[in-house]
Amino acid sequence: MRPGITDLSPTNDSATNSKISLPLNIGRVVEVIIDEENFTSVGRIEINIAETVQDLENNDSIRRHAFPLDIYNYTLPMVGETVIIVSDDTGALFYSSVIPKNFYGPITVDYNTEDREQAGDEPRLSINNFEDQHFDVTDDNETVTYGTNVTLELLEATLETSFAKQLHEGDIIHQGRWGQSLRFSCKNELNETPWSIDGEDGQPVIALSLGEGQVENLTEDKAFIYLLSDQTLDYGDIAFSPEHANVGETMDAYLGSQVVIGSDRLTFVSKVDDISISSAGIVSIATPKWAVDLDVLMDQVKALATQLDALCAGKATLITGVGPTGVGTNTADCAAIVSEIEGMEQ
Repeated sequence: MRPGITDLSPTNDSATNSKISLPLNIGRVVEVIIDEENFTSVGRIEINIAETVQDLENNDSIRRHAFPLDIYNYTLPMVGETVIIVSDDTGALFYSSVIPKNFYGPITVDYNTEDREQAGDEPRLSINNFEDQHFDVTDDNETVTYGTNVTLELLEATLETSFAKQLHEGDIIHQGRWGQSLRFSCKNELNETPWSIDGEDGQPVIALSLGEGQVENLTEDKAFIYLLSDQTLDYGDIAFSPEHANVGETMDAYLGSQVVIGSDRLTFVSKVDDISISSAGIVSIATPKWAVDLDVLMDQVKALATQLDALCAGKATLITGVGPTGVGTNTADCAAIVSEIEGMEQ
């Protein structure tokens, strides 16, 4: 058997050596147990395990089932991928997924500059075991398979989004194999990130993005949410027309705590109750045709209603050829409008 966890750090301490060891092994996924109606899984997989090096060389393996090691946070592997297997004292097997090889291959220490240049320095996602022919999985036609609903066409269609994100020292990142990522980072002037231009170093940042690149890019990412604590944000080549409506600082110049949400379209839906927007400062809405400061807009609406009310109530008159006009028949309606508008004023 491969070494267990406690075998990795041998010691002469008898108390330590008497602890329970969790045997570790390598498994190759041969089937992901899928509900055939909706193509979902609870994490159960079927694997081939070679228990010794000789078994591996002889392509001699055993077939077992395994479940996620952490049921609350796990990656469901695809057929053909490698998983690390842990066995408990009852013999039950639990797995933790291993990242596809060429997610990390181009940045290993034995990957020299010449190889990097030949590869174009563009790591792409692929099934991570086909350098090792012992565990190829094929269908009845001897065609390599990837699972129940993962086809070669799907993998080819997602090549552009299948980059491994680059990390800076100290970053924590959760990412999927299709180009989505959630990064926990901070502002650091030494790092080239959209949030490391201005602000105090060390202030926290959370970046959620859907993008094809290895780093976040507001211009190229399909959608994003940034939570910033004390930073400006570089919007790249995004054009705002108009950029703002009577706002003191442009969006890319604002330094401080802010949340930035972006995509080609934003939709907010309230299924039961209200949508509320509350601001200690200006609320502005900008379109290619209008740049509206809500304070200015409501001041002008109030002024217009007041003037209309004055005309209808006879406080102001229109001069005609036969003399001033009389009181309007809609005086009460105008007064009610003015009163309602005044009630909105803080």
